[in-house]
Amino acid sequence: MHFRRAQADDAPRIADLHTRSWRSAYRGLLPDAYLDGPLLQERLIHWSAKLPQAQADDFVLLAEDGDRLAGFIAVWCNPASKATDPYGNFPGAYVDNIHVDPDGRGQGLGRQLLLKTAEHAQSLRNIDPSLWLWVLTNNTRALGFYQALGGTIAETITEPLGGTTVETHRVIWTDLLALSAACRR
Repeated sequence: MHFRRAQADDAPRIADLHTRSWRSAYRGLLPDAYLDGPLLQERLIHWSAKLPQAQADDFVLLAEDGDRLAGFIAVWCNPASKATDPYGNFPGAYVDNIHVDPDGRGQGLGRQLLLKTAEHAQSLRNIDPSLWLWVLTNNTRALGFYQALGGTIAETITEPLGGTTVETHRVIWTDLLALSAACRR
């Protein structure tokens, strides 16, 4: 597995994996009409805009297996980048997305991506040394994964997504050394 930072021209590959991941993980959690609709185009627009806006401390890391994009993680560390969180400027680094190819889940790539992110966040001096993300409450597989790595639920909100209303948890890690150790196990 090769890891590298994303470039603006990686947007189509990221959008494709993001779409396939959502269609797999969110089936039954979001409406089929949304998942089967123009989701790829929506994600392409999102990533084509987001990647060029990344600031120096932001971190969009790709995991490549040969020519195949196996996974990615997008982490916004700069306060201006984290403004995408409509529920407050929470301290620490915001894990906006973490996705692994649906055919490769359960093989440790998510742990590797979180480990590299925790190490990156620890190297920054201008942010609170913590990570956080939003996860659908009913996405029990992802929630269990985050909790097994020491993530704790800080709050729960209701928000619109995909033409429906969903409940999401804010999961946080306040000890990045403990997260790194858990990811290495």
